[in-house]
Amino acid sequence: MERRDFFKLGAKAILAGFIGFISIDFALGGNNTKRLVRFLKDEIKKGSNNDGVNYKDSVFLIDRDNKIVALNAHCTHLGCIVKWHNDKKEFICPCHGSVYDAWGNRVFGPAPRGLYHLKYKVEPTEIVVDYINKMA
Repeated sequence: MERRDFFKLGAKAILAGFIGFISIDFALGGNNTKRLVRFLKDEIKKGSNNDGVNYKDSVFLIDRDNKIVALNAHCTHLGCIVKWHNDKKEFICPCHGSVYDAWGNRVFGPAPRGLYHLKYKVEPTEIVVDYINKMA
């Protein structure tokens, strides 16, 4: 095999691998998966009960001070699911220690920005959040 043929074969292998990766990523939904997450109004914790923080399917729904905010629960650093710490009134990433305030704003850590805010719609019996799996 000549050197030129070897490099052509290598380039084809790399291209095939890249196309395969893109195909699998697309088939599995990629980094921008969209879906609806529904919170029944009867089950939503408000205000002082856990500080109004509700969690379901990678979404935090915050209902306090007559204000509702829906947040993507993925840390904007590398995508780990952040945890709500009621005692500290903060969201903390268990992977690399990024800290977000009670409304999802970045306080500290390697995360480049606050948690992503999601659109939602209030319906008669539920709040429907338009989830998008948007990574850092």
